[in-house]
Amino acid sequence: MLKKYLFLFLIFVFAGCTQVGGFFREDETSTILLLYTNDEHGHIYENDGWYKGVALYEMWEDEEKNCTNCSVIRLSGGDNYTGTAVSTFFKGASMAEIMSLLGYRVAALGNHEFDFGEQELKNNAQTAKMQYLCSNLVSRDMKNLLEPGTVIYAGKEKILFASAITDDVKRISMSRPFVESMIAKPGNTVLRAIFKENADLNIIVAHESHNEAKKWVPALAKKPLVVFTAHDHKEAIEEEDGVLFIQNAGYLPSYARVLIEKKGKNSKVVNAEIVPLKREISLKSTGSLEVKKTIDKYLTQLEKKAGQKLISAEKPLETPALQKLFACSMLRSFPGYDAAFSNPGGFRDTIKAGNVKKSDILSIFPFDNFIVKAEIKGEDLIFNLSKSENAYCGAEKKEGKWFVGNEEIDKSKTYKIITTDFIYQGGDGYRFTGSPGKITTVSWRIPLENYLIESSKKGLDLEEAYKNL
Repeated sequence: MLKKYLFLFLIFVFAGCTQVGGFFREDETSTILLLYTNDEHGHIYENDGWYKGVALYEMWEDEEKNCTNCSVIRLSGGDNYTGTAVSTFFKGASMAEIMSLLGYRVAALGNHEFDFGEQELKNNAQTAKMQYLCSNLVSRDMKNLLEPGTVIYAGKEKILFASAITDDVKRISMSRPFVESMIAKPGNTVLRAIFKENADLNIIVAHESHNEAKKWVPALAKKPLVVFTAHDHKEAIEEEDGVLFIQNAGYLPSYARVLIEKKGKNSKVVNAEIVPLKREISLKSTGSLEVKKTIDKYLTQLEKKAGQKLISAEKPLETPALQKLFACSMLRSFPGYDAAFSNPGGFRDTIKAGNVKKSDILSIFPFDNFIVKAEIKGEDLIFNLSKSENAYCGAEKKEGKWFVGNEEIDKSKTYKIITTDFIYQGGDGYRFTGSPGKITTVSWRIPLENYLIESSKKGLDLEEAYKNL
């Protein structure tokens, strides 16, 4: 009789495949809710009064309350800090503090994470209480900061989060860790992390677009269930070969929610959607109040230190006009030069109606770039002007030909130009051949700020200042 019961007991134990309290049951279901944002760029607050950080906290608080018996994990796709004045002015510290309050656990390393330097990233990571991941940045210096992947347990389910960064980071970033390191093929490094951990569930959080990730993820010998992507700021949600690819737009207009059920050895996504962020906040919870209090603390400090009024704006200035205004302010600051140009990707915000402050210029140009004076061949000038959208001045395109003054640009002639150190040093694929240029100590924000102040003293508003170029 004892042997009979022992036999039945062993059948019960080994019939299932999910362990519960030391035994296995095939019918047990684990529910995991993944909440995800990417390319936040410090947008915890907008100048129109939208407390995005508070709205996100309240919505995620509701998500957790409404998901019964869920394990909830909060993730980011990277590029957390550089952007709005309230984040950039404090070198990301404000954003890091808010991310800690929001409960982020894991973040992919983005191409802007080193914008304030390696030490600031380490400080922000510590403040945010997040683990930064990147499997394909080959760098000895980053070993103490980065991991290729990390394991988080959801109940008894072992979940591996592995990460990789876009391989064009060498072209778009001047940060030393990227310039001096090698970017390996993500398929190899991510797969190595997956096989090393042998987890119950594999998730990829990659700082590259979903179109780029789809080039290597399907070839993985052991596929993830979900791939969260980032970098190009475009919203996407697609399923391919049993793998879900999902990505939010940039600047925190929304978040992604992915609900996973795991029964035995089988895992499936039962719901995946991109949820728009609400504008209204209720401030009904202690946590919500704490998030708003923290944002307000930094806004108050920002107003004291960078709240100087430069000019008034009766109406917003559209991006093409802003690009032209910026480029012409550079050229005006350096008499005797032929043309000025900059990269469209450097413009990260617009000018809204109302008082235009120093902090608004910081939101538009969050990166610490400097003015460069250089001499380049006409051939390179034509190439660079063609890449700059409306962010050029001193040149004009007529009937498919480029002119400086009233003369068509001579491809073999040398022209004196003004630009920024980012693109002069190779950023965004601009071309500079010929004699070396000079990187000045003048911040690229200064010419525009000075021009707006001078225009305001003459009684002009922003639109009049633009027309008066």
